[in-house]
Amino acid sequence: MSSFPEAGRAGSPADSRPKARPVPKPAGQLAVLAKDSVATYQALSQAAPTPVFWQVGCLEVATSPARLEQAHRDVEHGRRLGIEARVLDAAGAVASAPALVDAELALGALYIPSDGATDPAALTHALVAAAERGGAGFRWNSPVRALERERGRVVGVRVGEDAELLRADRVVLAAGIWGPVLAADAGVRLPMVDVQHPYVFTTEVAGLDDAPIDIPIVRYPDHAVYTRRHGRRYGLGTYSHAPLPLTPTPALTSAERPFRDADFGAAVAAAGALVPAFRDVPQGCRLNGVFALTPDELPLVGPAAELPGLWFAEASWVTHAGGVGRQLANMLLDTGHHLVPPERLAPGRFAHWSDEKIHQTALGHYQGIYDAH
Repeated sequence: MSSFPEAGRAGSPADSRPKARPVPKPAGQLAVLAKDSVATYQALSQAAPTPVFWQVGCLEVATSPARLEQAHRDVEHGRRLGIEARVLDAAGAVASAPALVDAELALGALYIPSDGATDPAALTHALVAAAERGGAGFRWNSPVRALERERGRVVGVRVGEDAELLRADRVVLAAGIWGPVLAADAGVRLPMVDVQHPYVFTTEVAGLDDAPIDIPIVRYPDHAVYTRRHGRRYGLGTYSHAPLPLTPTPALTSAERPFRDADFGAAVAAAGALVPAFRDVPQGCRLNGVFALTPDELPLVGPAAELPGLWFAEASWVTHAGGVGRQLANMLLDTGHHLVPPERLAPGRFAHWSDEKIHQTALGHYQGIYDAH
């Protein structure tokens, strides 16, 4: 699933990845969360004034015989996970997205019709509206300054310039890349690493209209590149560069950082040369966004074992966020229904790992992120 910018899967040569011991593969759990997310986004899209999700499918382009063989194996793997997929020949792949699939390189493609793209801003508005209809309340422009603790448990949060105390029986920390900052202030370590990632756009393309997306998302797993349409422009991201971790601080006010050619220029240039649309149109806006990785590529969902009253919903991408929300709600409400066994997502599952091992293992997934997602 794609958002703006997408954080997806990629595969690339491993010689520049940090080395770390392997951890259990998360593909099954991530597939369950992604399938539930798609169902949630489809339902919200049908109820919202404007669409928030477009089920346009995804192409994983094979540029080597080995990748094409892998595509055929992935069809069977997807079937076991309940995900429909099929292999297209080279002509079919090009015809599905001619501006994004290189006819000279493509040997075929894995096509996943259930995949799609979201508009995160519109999706958030739809979720807020649904929550308010259900009786939830929101405090806007109220930054959380700290978690409030009494007698060994979290009892609320301090918000705003005057540090007003908002009491709660349970506090869910879902602060994205800032999660570790607030958790550390309360004496809890979150086992996640924030990493920087480039995403670039073309300038406006003649012949394109304002339709957000009407062709499949395209990935080049052998090159660690993904690309898609954004209305009148095309966008592209790449993982084919050395991982660049970022340590968040309370002073950090945005998950967007400066785009530096020294860090991303070569990788973006190589990616642009791969995608037909980027060879024909000048580059436009360039972004450097930050997202979170964990040592096993699964999100952190559930209670903090060492601090009663504190819960987490961290290190989740849009791809899995709907499922993460349902998993968390079912745990909080004690319904007994879990999409994924809670222990697979438990925030404390790496309690015995050192900081260095968490850091190196998480970063080791960056260039090979499509191996699991």
